[in-house]
Amino acid sequence: MSLALNDLLICCRQLEHDRATERKKEVEKFKRLIRDPETVQHLDRHSDSKQGKYLNWDAVFRFLQKYIQKETECLRTAKSNVSASTQASRQKKMQEISSLVKYFIKCANKRAPRLKCQELLNYIMDTVKDSSNGAIYGADCSNILLKDILSVRKYWCEISQQQWLELLSVYFGLYLKPSQDINRVLVARIIHAVTKGCCSQTDGLNSKFLDFFSKSIQYARQEKSSAGLNHILAALVIFLKTLAITFRIRVCELGDEILPTLLYIWTQHRLNDSLKEVIIELFQLQIYVHHPRGAKTQDKGAHESTKWRSILYNLYDLLVSEIGHIGNRGKYSSGSRNIAVKENLIELMADICHQVFNEDSRSLEISQSYTPTQRESIDYSVPCKRKRIELGWEVIKDHLQKSQNDFDLVPWLQIAAQLISKYPISLPNCELSPFLMILYQLLPQQRQGERTPYVLRCLTEVALCQGKKSDLQSSQKSELLKLWIKIWSVAFRGISSEQIQAENFGLLQAIIHSSLVEVDKEFWKLFTGSACKPSCPAVCCLTLAMTLSVVPETVKTVEQNIYEVNRSFSLKELIMKWLLFYQLEDDLEDSTELPPILHSDFPHLVLEKILVSLTMKNCKAAMNFFQSVPECEQHQKSKEDSSFLEVEELYLHTTFDKMDFLTIVKEHDIGKHQSSIGFSVHHNLKESLDHYLLVLSGQLLNNYSFENTNLEMLVRCSSLLVGVLGCYCYVGVITEEEAYKSELFQKAKSLMQCAGQSITSFKNKTNEESGVGSLRNMMSVCTSCLCNCTKHSPNKVAAGFFLRLLTSKLVNDIADICKSFTSFIKKPLNSGELESMEDDTDENLMEVEDQSSMNLIGDYCPSTVNDSNESGESQNTIGAANPLAEEHLSKQDLLFLDMLKFLCMCITTAQTTTVSFRAADIRRKLFMLIDCSTFDPTKFLHLHMYLVLLKELPGEEYPLPMEDVVELLKPLSNVCSLYRRDQDVCKAILEHALHIVTNLSQDSIDPENTRDARGQFLTVIGAFWHLTKEGKCTSSVRLALVKCLTILLEADPYSKWAILNVMRKDLPVNEVFPQFLADNHHQVRMLAAESINRLFQDMKHGDSSRLLKALPLKLQQTAFENAYSKVQKGMREVLHSAENPDFTDELYNRKAVLLTTIAVVLYCSPICEKQALFALCKSVKENGLVPHLIKKVLEKVSESFGYRHLEDFMASHLDYLVLEWLNIQDTRYSLSSFPFILLNYTNVEDFYRSCYKVLIPHLVIRSHFDEVKSIANQIQENWKSLLTDCFPKILVNILPYFAYEDTGDSGMSQQRETAAKVYDILKDENLLGKQIDHLFISNLPEIVVELLMTLHDPANSGASHSTDLCNFSGDLDPAPNPPHFPSHVIKATFAYISNCHKTKFKNILEILSKSPDSYQKILIAICEQAAETNNVYKKNRILKIYHLFVSLLLKEIKSGLGGAWAFVLRDVIYTLIHYINKRPPHFTDVSSRSFSLCCDLLTRVCQTAVTYCKDALESHLHVIVGTVIPLVDDHLEVREQVLDLLKYLVIDNKDNENLYLTIKLLDPFPDHVVFKDLRITQQKIKYSRGPFTLLEEINHFLLVSVYDALPLARLEGLKDLRRQLEQHKDQMKDLMRASQDNPQDGIMVKLVVSLLQLSKMAVNHTGEREVLEAVGSCLGEIGPIDFSTIAIQHSKDAPYTKALELFEDKELQWTFIMLTHLNNRLVEDCVKVRSAAVTCLKSILATRTGHSFWEIYKMTADPMLTYLQPFRTSRKKFLEVPRLDKESPLEDLDDVSLWIPQSEHHDIWIKALAGALLDSGGIKSEILQLLKPMCEVKTDFCQTVLPYLIHDILLQDTNESWRNLLSTHIQGFFTNCFRHSSQTSRSTTPANLDSESEHFVQGCLDKKSQRTMLAVVDYMRRQKRPFLGTVFDDAFWLELNYLEVAKVAQSCAAHFTALLYAEIYADKKNMDEQEKRCLMGKEVKQGDEVYEIRRC
Repeated sequence: MSLALNDLLICCRQLEHDRATERKKEVEKFKRLIRDPETVQHLDRHSDSKQGKYLNWDAVFRFLQKYIQKETECLRTAKSNVSASTQASRQKKMQEISSLVKYFIKCANKRAPRLKCQELLNYIMDTVKDSSNGAIYGADCSNILLKDILSVRKYWCEISQQQWLELLSVYFGLYLKPSQDINRVLVARIIHAVTKGCCSQTDGLNSKFLDFFSKSIQYARQEKSSAGLNHILAALVIFLKTLAITFRIRVCELGDEILPTLLYIWTQHRLNDSLKEVIIELFQLQIYVHHPRGAKTQDKGAHESTKWRSILYNLYDLLVSEIGHIGNRGKYSSGSRNIAVKENLIELMADICHQVFNEDSRSLEISQSYTPTQRESIDYSVPCKRKRIELGWEVIKDHLQKSQNDFDLVPWLQIAAQLISKYPISLPNCELSPFLMILYQLLPQQRQGERTPYVLRCLTEVALCQGKKSDLQSSQKSELLKLWIKIWSVAFRGISSEQIQAENFGLLQAIIHSSLVEVDKEFWKLFTGSACKPSCPAVCCLTLAMTLSVVPETVKTVEQNIYEVNRSFSLKELIMKWLLFYQLEDDLEDSTELPPILHSDFPHLVLEKILVSLTMKNCKAAMNFFQSVPECEQHQKSKEDSSFLEVEELYLHTTFDKMDFLTIVKEHDIGKHQSSIGFSVHHNLKESLDHYLLVLSGQLLNNYSFENTNLEMLVRCSSLLVGVLGCYCYVGVITEEEAYKSELFQKAKSLMQCAGQSITSFKNKTNEESGVGSLRNMMSVCTSCLCNCTKHSPNKVAAGFFLRLLTSKLVNDIADICKSFTSFIKKPLNSGELESMEDDTDENLMEVEDQSSMNLIGDYCPSTVNDSNESGESQNTIGAANPLAEEHLSKQDLLFLDMLKFLCMCITTAQTTTVSFRAADIRRKLFMLIDCSTFDPTKFLHLHMYLVLLKELPGEEYPLPMEDVVELLKPLSNVCSLYRRDQDVCKAILEHALHIVTNLSQDSIDPENTRDARGQFLTVIGAFWHLTKEGKCTSSVRLALVKCLTILLEADPYSKWAILNVMRKDLPVNEVFPQFLADNHHQVRMLAAESINRLFQDMKHGDSSRLLKALPLKLQQTAFENAYSKVQKGMREVLHSAENPDFTDELYNRKAVLLTTIAVVLYCSPICEKQALFALCKSVKENGLVPHLIKKVLEKVSESFGYRHLEDFMASHLDYLVLEWLNIQDTRYSLSSFPFILLNYTNVEDFYRSCYKVLIPHLVIRSHFDEVKSIANQIQENWKSLLTDCFPKILVNILPYFAYEDTGDSGMSQQRETAAKVYDILKDENLLGKQIDHLFISNLPEIVVELLMTLHDPANSGASHSTDLCNFSGDLDPAPNPPHFPSHVIKATFAYISNCHKTKFKNILEILSKSPDSYQKILIAICEQAAETNNVYKKNRILKIYHLFVSLLLKEIKSGLGGAWAFVLRDVIYTLIHYINKRPPHFTDVSSRSFSLCCDLLTRVCQTAVTYCKDALESHLHVIVGTVIPLVDDHLEVREQVLDLLKYLVIDNKDNENLYLTIKLLDPFPDHVVFKDLRITQQKIKYSRGPFTLLEEINHFLLVSVYDALPLARLEGLKDLRRQLEQHKDQMKDLMRASQDNPQDGIMVKLVVSLLQLSKMAVNHTGEREVLEAVGSCLGEIGPIDFSTIAIQHSKDAPYTKALELFEDKELQWTFIMLTHLNNRLVEDCVKVRSAAVTCLKSILATRTGHSFWEIYKMTADPMLTYLQPFRTSRKKFLEVPRLDKESPLEDLDDVSLWIPQSEHHDIWIKALAGALLDSGGIKSEILQLLKPMCEVKTDFCQTVLPYLIHDILLQDTNESWRNLLSTHIQGFFTNCFRHSSQTSRSTTPANLDSESEHFVQGCLDKKSQRTMLAVVDYMRRQKRPFLGTVFDDAFWLELNYLEVAKVAQSCAAHFTALLYAEIYADKKNMDEQEKRCLMGKEVKQGDEVYEIRRC
């Protein structure tokens, strides 16, 4: 031991001397020794070493404590009755003792905190607790605690949770202790600091501590003292922010309890501003907790109570008064005073107004709970006074009108702006105009007043708000428009005022954005002259205007100078000049002044996009193109930071009012943003822009001087040049190579070289602060010029150019500066040395070779020292500062970090661009910064540096080499070990470490380094996991850890390498992750629950459609079991602690986690969907989940799955849910206890009534017939009738077990026995008895369908049972509802049924053949199932069912299928074709298998048809070939199958006599290699007699007629036709000439008509765009022709024409027409239409007329009856159509709204009209009467049949009553259309926008409706009227004004028809001339209109 220490040791021992004088002498010596440098050095060294045998600071402190105890004991035992002077000397003695302790601690901890935290805390706590020590000791110890412990980060991190809580209890006790000796402010500051420490270093305080805060606030009210209250409330805010995350209800209750008291304190005490600030923050916090994101009602996520509403109204009243007081103080105060109210008060007021403003109430009487009474009651919440308060927008309007003083106005303008901005919906429509008028009136009254900016901001928010309102009335819009025009004018003029220029531009931008006023030419002048200079608001306004409006070519400007006289500038060029050379136009090249564009920062690339767009011919399109590219993350504007926003989101997730975790994340399709868009550039403007930019850069270079030039200007100008080049490249104007060679790029390089010189000079004087600010700005601009996003964008292109500008020297100089910065940091004395801890025996585990996660777990914690010499607390800081706080960093430090970020981005983005520097060398230099020899993580700058490298270096798109990853991760373990107790640092480390994970997942060619890097990272994660399990990590760290694990799961979803090694035990991450579902913290649990999909989906590997790939079945099932068990464990833990005061919160939160977990699984895992859904049902009963929350979730899930209603989704799984529910062996789980409320049923009777067909089969198979009877009783039905209804479903649970082969499976044997037992019971006479056989036969199609629906052929069926269908199954195909069977069982069941049939048919199809429509029933039933679902797995399974049944049919096709063979073939072919045409743009695994199945089945159908059905395929071949050709190129997955099918049809059957002619008529195959053989074969057949002329090619093209709904089948023919037209222009001239000579028969006219018809067919069908483009190309090749010849070609109705030829009887004609249309509808895509067509066909063919028609028509060669064979009944008795005899049939049709479309769509109107006519009783034709099912589902059919319905009514009309009625209403229809056309053809003066005109626009002016009614008139005109008359008389079936009809025809572009009707009108008028003399004046006018129509 040294002599110095020996002296100190002797001195310490002497401090225990019995004599006071000796002790006093030794104290002085002690003071001298502890500041002796040699002694201090020895004590420091011994304290830092771990050798307890030497004297160290802790040992000395123990000696000192003994001395203090001795002195204190002496003072305590001394006489109490002494003089005042003796008493004073004793007090002085105590002060000296306290001062000695403070002095010792200062000496010991001056260089670094070396005293043990526990020793200090124990001393302080003992002293403070001991009441005998007096106020002096307590105060001094408290000061030591506050300044020497709580302000030291090392101690801050070492205090345990128990110690934090103990400190809080002690000091709250002192605060609440009524004593004058206590410094309450000091105690409050300590409470504040302790609360902060406890909430940041532990999982927060227990909610029981809320009582302390509540008592403290009550105490402040009672004592009328607010000493220290601001610190108490600040501590409460910190506490509540932490507590509110998990215990929202408790926090709300506390708010309800304490807020009245705070309101009282506010009103009755004189509060200082700081206390008011804290109270406002507390109020705001309570608003956020009660009303997250402004939620107003409980069902939207709010937490409300009557008491809270009362508090809200009182708070509102208080704030209204407070704002009034603020205004008054402003008015009457002397001197200048800020006119605006602080933002926090405004925001609070806006939030409260949003809650209390209600359109229903304008005033309210409230109880003022905070008003003082004469005698204070103990219960302060008792109402003392009632007051009426005003509410609503009237309050704001009144305050804006009643005073003209700015101090009164501005606060309410602020409130209104904030309220509208945050809650646009809060401004009612009715208040919009009045409020806008008030604001407008405020605007001009005081142009230069202080209120003007606030009025403008408020107007801006109103403009944006109005833009979001879509329900404004036309009259209101008109009124608002007038106001906005005036406001626009004021704002426009206000631009000239610089003080309010930004606000004025903001207002103009908002008006433009909301399209409130049209942009006029005057607006563009703002950007051409000197009215304003380029600024951010101006440029943003210009950007928006260019995006939404067309820039005029020219605009007259007042300002012209000499330079402009000789040359006229376009507006675009003037805008360029304004942007680049504002006010410098006179002498651009000689000017020394630099333009504003270089002085300030603008949003990234905004200027460049504007400039480049201005050079484009279509400026608006170019700007829209740029704006449509999503902004990359780096350049997005940072959103408004709200510290509580995340918690509000959490609340809404917990109440399921926001479920973004159930939203499909669709990656933005960047494909449409390619540079090949083909913009045309205006070369003169481009040259001008290039010239201006060169002048600008040249000007900057000419003025460059090393000392004076601003560095950031050089970089800004350089960035502008390459930004313009980047935008040019992006739109395809120039290539990248051209850009590199351009003069602009060379200038940019020169500018960056100048900047590089300045950096080189700074390299040698980094200590000087003069250039630091400039360099920081430069680094900021440089970094913003780079872009590390992965998507192609202008940013990315420009960033690539900017990288090319960076010279090797510049980048290396920056790297060298970074190195010099780290070496210049002064290392604090002994800051790297370690503390001595007697209880710490571990070595530094980070240095052990075997690195494991235990490295971070031990108690060892090195000294973490602040770089500052003094450890103390500044006046404004509470608690110890975070090591990552910027306050620790100097300006040079911040510059260093900026440079580091810049270098990291350079390295990351340089991997795909050719650059001047070597990225690997720079990376090496950066890694030298974290080399163990130089890296010191105890220094805060080094810590910052490492975190920057950890975050910025690993690139997502361009990962680091694995050896570099190893280097980057080397320090990680040491840093984590060093800061493991500092929760803030741990959180930051984990958040920054996220970015390295994507690098770890790469398949590296360096396995050793990969293993090493993964090991290092997983060691750290494993250590944090272990610390979490031990409770040593706070929730914020665990939250970051969950995010890390989530990213790890994304990187390695199978956990092949993501395995944590904890305590020598391997834990795969996918097993660790679910454990966070049972975490103690709600936010951690919710994040884990929302991220649980990572256990079910591979987030990394999606297929071509960017859909996520599902993980293997076992992994998913294990994940679900683990997750579900964990959340259930959490639920059980809560239920066992029901006595906990936080039970309500905890239970609610745990339920939310359970529901979220199941919801996410339900959403993301089809294989676990049923399990998850059943878990929800079970949880209603087991866990008490609230049904309305579950319904919220299920509605969201069902909506995302494409279900229209929640009930549909639940019904699709009901069989499974009921089965599992009944399988639970628990009497509580009866059918009546099933949670039917989830299906939206309110009671069990409704549930039974709607779902008995699902429920009863489950009860029957269990022999629960009593429950069946119970159901029947409850729904008041006969129970046997219910059994009959459910018979097919019941048999499905029985028959397959009879047919199942005996495999020795005991379970199957048991089920067979059960089935047999149930069947015997059913056959009992008391149940179904003999009726069962009849039910079997009559329900056979339904039984077959039900059996087919049980199909489930898994992919892994095994070799013995493998079928063709297994090839179309996947491992992850979910099982259907039970029961389900493989295909071989279903086939065996069919065989069993046929064997059991009494006639012993060969197979079940023969039985079905006895009723041929059975096939149609079964096929359409299967198709209905497919149409009803959007689930791809279910659709795939139904396709397999379809494949199975059709395969059975194909085997029997040669037998004729009872005459249904033709129908079956056609139905199957078109069903498959429609499915193929609905293919998605990209195939998933499931859809790929589905389409493969379709191709396979289509091939089988074609092969069967060719083999057995002769010419059956002939009429369908073109459609088949045309449909499948696109699959070859678009979908490689099915290419081979499609080619095989085409080869079979065309090549293998080229000699087939039935197909030869059809193959000849096929459109040519594409000219691709894969189609080579097909093309050659088809062309050989087509050109077998020699090459075709163009005429023959056109005739060939016209010969093909394709089903209307499949125009895509003609695409290749159109392409070939275009080629032929292009190649044979000479022949086309001759054909054109011939067509002009003979338009009626001209081939070109026919071709054009055909092409136009094709284009019409293509609309709203698959391939619309491709067909329209192909038709357009053909018409383009034909060129302009005389379209009058086309118009004459009347498109004849083929069925109508043919009917006239075949039949004379009107009824038979109509029968033929309707059957033809219905036959066509049988091949529609829509299943409902096909089903309706079947219903109509069966009815029609069962009538006498139908039978007669069949007998006549079967003699023709038309194959239509072959297809209709299944629908013909052989019964002798005909169907009698009932007559609709009504008492007053005319009344139902005498309704204007029926005939004139109102606001409804055309489809709804025409269906309603057709239905009304059919129900009217006026229709006598039995054929027409039977068409209603079709009219209800098909609009086109209604349009077709409407003329026939009206014709039939008029034929039966004997007294002209029907004629009068129909004439009135049809004439009314045309009159309405005519009136509107009159309105729309008025002058161009703006029309009066009233609601009536808008009504007409939406209603009767639908062109489809007009054409429909015109078709009725046209049809009727062609029919012969019953009495003898002329053809002219036939036009008057209806009494119509043909002039109005003509006007409508003209508006529909039917010009020749309009002319015809005008002629009819004129002739009619001439005939009636004598009778109409009195109306001659009107005749003249209408004659003029006839002339106009003729002239047109």
